[in-house]
Amino acid sequence: MAETVVSIVVGLVGLVIGADFLVRGAVAVARRIGVSSLVIGLTLVGFGTSVPETATAIHAVLAGAPAMAVGNIVGANIANCLLIVGLATAITPVAVPESLIRREGSALTVATLLFVAWGTSFPLGRASGMVMLVLLGLYLWLTFSQESTPDDHDEETTTADLAREEGWRFAFWRWVGAFPLASALILVAGGVLLIVYSGSAFVDGAAALAQLLGVSNSVIGLSVVAIGTTAPEMVTSAVAAMRGRPGLAVGNAIGSCFYNLLGIGGLIGLMGPVPIPDTVARFDFPVLVAATLLVLVLASTGRRIARPEGFALLACYAVYLFALFR
Repeated sequence: MAETVVSIVVGLVGLVIGADFLVRGAVAVARRIGVSSLVIGLTLVGFGTSVPETATAIHAVLAGAPAMAVGNIVGANIANCLLIVGLATAITPVAVPESLIRREGSALTVATLLFVAWGTSFPLGRASGMVMLVLLGLYLWLTFSQESTPDDHDEETTTADLAREEGWRFAFWRWVGAFPLASALILVAGGVLLIVYSGSAFVDGAAALAQLLGVSNSVIGLSVVAIGTTAPEMVTSAVAAMRGRPGLAVGNAIGSCFYNLLGIGGLIGLMGPVPIPDTVARFDFPVLVAATLLVLVLASTGRRIARPEGFALLACYAVYLFALFR
């Protein structure tokens, strides 16, 4: 048991540090070769928040535990909506920009319904994976195009603003320019290697824990793995709320959910076919849809999520975890 816990903890810490190194190095490389901050914010920072989930899901599929990979995606999104947004809004009320609700909220709703509809009808395979990745690329292209046009520069926070501000999570905007290109490439390579080996240790430990507890890989993926891989977003949201920037929590959660569904879902689909466990389709998929819509509805009512609503989200997540292990 102790060895299993050590494997999980060491793997998770390695995933977080490796993701940090990868994004720091990638941003440094991008800036050195002249890529704009807008592109960096919309792609590298957004991708960076989902690196632990991505590595874990890929390793789970390769290790013959696809149920854990699916559970990780679904569980991470439920945690983003109920746990992370709930934690941030329990600390302080969150004002949500209308543009975030209108554009990112609508896109997340479509992505969630698409993932659930496809997952309940067919195993995730190459066709579905390709469609998801194409949709993700199309979304990024449309977002970049809209952010590049000066027709909506009111007081609302745009996607690019959220992405750029989210960069403080990795603390690289102040000093990233100090990296020479060679050092940045070494940092990227080191991050990738750390992610690869840490992801393997984390998945092996999680699978061993499932056997010890006598529960399925999907349950471990929905709970332990999901909470573990969303730990960076959780810390980010809590610190952002305490620093008076609670709106970043909602933007971070929505962005991470979108990448999880289309990005990670698409990748494991290409590695598939990945069957969806019946228990996930019957119970966790409806919870995922309900949690996503609940956050978006709360955000759209008065364009803010109040503190009592944050505690309600946390209570909903506690009930969900209880139902998983009952």
